[in-house]
Amino acid sequence: MNNRRNFLKILGTGFAAATANPIMAGVTKMKAPNQTIKVGVLSPQSNLSPQYPYSFMNGFRLGIDQNKALKKQHIEIVNEPNGYGTPFISKQNAEKLLYENGVNLMVGILGNEVVAQFEDLFSKKQVPFVVCNAGEYFPVKSLRNNPYLFFNTLNLFQSAHATGQYATAHYGKRGFIVTSLYDSGYDSLYAFIRGVETSNGSVEETLVMKMNEENFAAKAISRIEEVAPDYVYLLLSGDQARDFIIQYAAAEGKKLPLLTTPFVTDGPNLPMLGQYAKNLECFAPWNKNTDNRENKDFSKKYMETYRSEPDMFAALGYETGLMIYQSLANANGNYSGQALSKSLAELNTNSPRGAFSVDPETGWTQTPLYHLNVDCPILSSFPETRIIDTQQAISATHSDFELLDNSYRSGWLNPYLFV
Repeated sequence: MNNRRNFLKILGTGFAAATANPIMAGVTKMKAPNQTIKVGVLSPQSNLSPQYPYSFMNGFRLGIDQNKALKKQHIEIVNEPNGYGTPFISKQNAEKLLYENGVNLMVGILGNEVVAQFEDLFSKKQVPFVVCNAGEYFPVKSLRNNPYLFFNTLNLFQSAHATGQYATAHYGKRGFIVTSLYDSGYDSLYAFIRGVETSNGSVEETLVMKMNEENFAAKAISRIEEVAPDYVYLLLSGDQARDFIIQYAAAEGKKLPLLTTPFVTDGPNLPMLGQYAKNLECFAPWNKNTDNRENKDFSKKYMETYRSEPDMFAALGYETGLMIYQSLANANGNYSGQALSKSLAELNTNSPRGAFSVDPETGWTQTPLYHLNVDCPILSSFPETRIIDTQQAISATHSDFELLDNSYRSGWLNPYLFV
């Protein structure tokens, strides 16, 4: 069955009656199954951000182990290392989990473009798959229509759209983008530009760093001075982002507002920037200072267990684990693939990000975005992020993104930051 909406209707009201009341707080306890529920995980690796695969899995284990589900063997995690997530390897590993290991559900960090090449596996086997990534790609129609696919992401293209709208409304109509060949190959660049355009602004220039280009930051800063835009949007990552920010802050002359992605201010990146990070702005899916019970509980558990602060992928992993456990609890003892897909589609709970729900027509999770500003307090040796405002992320299938709903893609297969 290709249409997600029809699938949910045909599954009927009998199961829906068991899950009609959404869980708004806390965690429902799953019924002790007479079998161990197997959850397959496609775990990636990353040279660019090697900490993220580990933090995701650490968070995932904490999130799924509600009521000691792992210790009691109610749930078993079947981990399958997936390297860099190429289409051939990913399909091969997915088939192994589905047909050899007989998993009941699957989770994995994969790019949407890779999943699209074998998404029929999950509908044929009737096993739900929760796709996790940075949210760098718009979900095309074939993915949205598959009732066994769900997407829990860090909303990168949606946060880029919000950044474009905000920058235009608050700083002026003329924007300037600094990016690289790798970072620009995803839908977040298009989403930012659409955010600018829908606010009656324009991007004066997009400066793209070539592979191994030397002195790029200095060239970009010189070009920004020539164009004199109202603000700068930095779509860079890792050392390239840090190099630009430090040189930009140290440059003489008036400093234009500098907006960037949440990954620049995530985890260890912010302390490494020090005072140079002052006044950076971004829209983030999660922040360690988010003031809700679930986030406090998560941060405390993570610190106690791993002796380190969580990052965004740790939060994503924890939330995904919680999502899986809660869907099993809501299934009321019915662990068939159809029943679990229904349970996932109706999920409505709270997570470390805040209010958390699944759009039943697309399988895309819906969560808030946090507008962050970086401050450098005089009495502190480290910069700090402050939450200025909170808003709901724009729908993943909003009309602003309709031009992305096609088969013409950049060819980038790796999930963002996993290369």
